[in-house]
Amino acid sequence: MAKTLRLDAYVRVSRVGGRSGDSFISPELQREEIERWATARRASIVWHEPELDVSGGSMDRPIFGEIMARVAAGESDGIVVAKLDRFARSLVGALATVRELEECGAVLVSVQDNIDLSTPTGRAFMRILLVFAELERERISENWANATASAISRGVHIANRAPFGFDRVDRRLVPNADADAVREVFRRRSQGAGLAELARLLDQLAPRPQGGVWTRPMVRRMIGMRVYRGEAHWGGLSNLEAHEAIVTLQQWQRAQAARAATPKQGKEPNLLGGIIRCAGCRYLMSPSNVGNGGSGAKITTYRCRARHAAGICPEPATITRARADRYVEEAFLAGIAGDRVTSVAAERADVAAATEALAELESELAVFAADARARSALGDRRYHDALTTRVAGVQSAQREVDRLLAEAPSAGQPGLIEQWSDFSTDERRRVLTNALDAVVIRRGPATVALGDRIKILWRGDGPDDLPRRGRDNGPVRPLAWEDRPLPPRMTIR
Repeated sequence: MAKTLRLDAYVRVSRVGGRSGDSFISPELQREEIERWATARRASIVWHEPELDVSGGSMDRPIFGEIMARVAAGESDGIVVAKLDRFARSLVGALATVRELEECGAVLVSVQDNIDLSTPTGRAFMRILLVFAELERERISENWANATASAISRGVHIANRAPFGFDRVDRRLVPNADADAVREVFRRRSQGAGLAELARLLDQLAPRPQGGVWTRPMVRRMIGMRVYRGEAHWGGLSNLEAHEAIVTLQQWQRAQAARAATPKQGKEPNLLGGIIRCAGCRYLMSPSNVGNGGSGAKITTYRCRARHAAGICPEPATITRARADRYVEEAFLAGIAGDRVTSVAAERADVAAATEALAELESELAVFAADARARSALGDRRYHDALTTRVAGVQSAQREVDRLLAEAPSAGQPGLIEQWSDFSTDERRRVLTNALDAVVIRRGPATVALGDRIKILWRGDGPDDLPRRGRDNGPVRPLAWEDRPLPPRMTIR
């Protein structure tokens, strides 16, 4: 080879489970094949974590996305996979991604298929293989749907773990010793008990392991689960008498009625939602209303919920929203005036229209993907074609938004400062979210100066391991309060 290729190795397994045999290409086998190829070609390989339990029907995969970002940045000459169907099992998505690679001057190597995309024959052969890969995925999906329907009809609960209050015996759910705690939760909920009260009750009746605690979202999910009334369901399939129920249908319905009557919180716009955090635990704070003495008026605040799945915050913070918002806005605008930030956040009409179009397409895609009746009416193949078309539309709209944002001229520091008062709360929040990693609040009396209670972490200045939804955040721990140097000049989009 005239040039040593720097390639990113991509390893994927759709579903691990307990699979084995010739049809299962394990991560280890994929790695061995890639290593043999790289040694023979003297290619330099960058390895990534295997993408496990991820379908090849979608190109939206976290690790694959990181690799494509490296290719786009010129940090990699392309991608190598053990077999083409590890790269993708969707013809439309794969061809669009191949075009992206070609535009970057990058290559795609499939070891087993011996594909050379530099020739028309090679590209045609790749399309043929992708068609068969897509058909195989549809066949597997159809078999999975049939197996799922059979399992539901037999009363099998399809999930990795048995729900709280049940044990799994021969793939069927059987109530265990915690079932009494579940019954008590449903009984008290039907009498009007709040979620926080029920979480504390479960802490007493069934403490979580390793010092964890029950939280309001966990209790809310429990109350809404149909499994407690003896039902097994998956998608549009349901078996109303799958296993022994813990509560009766009437008890379950009374608990739902109480749940529906709970007033919704946080619907009004709040400036710092999604970035304001408690220093005692590093978790996001929530908007809340508190009474103002005997006047009956309400004071809006940001407060730490204190109870998290990982444990209890030792120093939960609360701060008046008006004071926090004003302090952060003034600091942000002062940062702009002091040349901390160059802004391109002002919205243009074409950007706004493209963003709105993208949101509509994403909403339509979500509704169509969740509509089990549409799949039943259209059949698997026509449903898949319609879904693929909608996905392609969303991807196209996203590319248009990205293009317009990339071309947006700088609004200039004075422009943003002058327009700030004309922005809506949501528009201001969008700018702040892009400019800041977090606004951290330390617990303290209202008489303490805000500068001693609030720390603003500009983009790139905050720690990488702040707690986020959907991942293991480890034990509750405070955020260090040491002084941090000013970050380098940055750009907001």
